[in-house]
Amino acid sequence: MTMRISQHMGSFDTGGVDGAAAIPRPPAGKVAYFIVVPLVDLQREKGKRPGVMLSGTTLSWTYSYSTNGWGYFSANCRIYYGYY
Repeated sequence: MTMRISQHMGSFDTGGVDGAAAIPRPPAGKVAYFIVVPLVDLQREKGKRPGVMLSGTTLSWTYSYSTNGWGYFSANCRIYYGYY
């Protein structure tokens, strides 16, 4: 049986705004990953998480939601990244 254990490399706080950051390339034979964790209660406060994209060594995030409703906002989130 084989097993892969993840290795955390770092994190970014979005601050509720679109952005991008350069991250290190994972070691040879490893696959990069990211996880988005909201820093506010999304059920209670109507916050929206960003869409995140990993392209090469660039991790970018963008907030996109309908502005027709009321009470929605771009939630501050922490994006953890690493490899497995």
